[in-house]
Amino acid sequence: MVAVPRSDTPGHARFRTVRARGELDIATLPELETDLVRALSDAEPPRVVVDMREVTFLDCSVVRVLLRARSTALSRAGWLVLVCAHVPVGRLLRRLGLEHHLPHYPAPDAIDTALVPAEDAN
Repeated sequence: MVAVPRSDTPGHARFRTVRARGELDIATLPELETDLVRALSDAEPPRVVVDMREVTFLDCSVVRVLLRARSTALSRAGWLVLVCAHVPVGRLLRRLGLEHHLPHYPAPDAIDTALVPAEDAN
């Protein structure tokens, strides 16, 4: 079974994190969607990191949900990025030609440098 915990970044953090692990597919999609909606509605503008470092498999249905969530974040002047440092996620994004549509970073530290405005880092 796959566990996709809820957003777990406390209070007034610079971004919300949704952690995913295991196999992500049509069976686990509802829980992931719920967590993404919660993270996207938690702050304005929405800044969401989907931590996929423990994902071992994902299918195209998950990519569709991630693209929709990113579109929602962008429409509200926010962002949604992935953290994934291993083969399954990056390989699928490359095969689908989506590596530029779903920005991804190897570690959360890279996100702070790339995306979080300087005034928020204090």
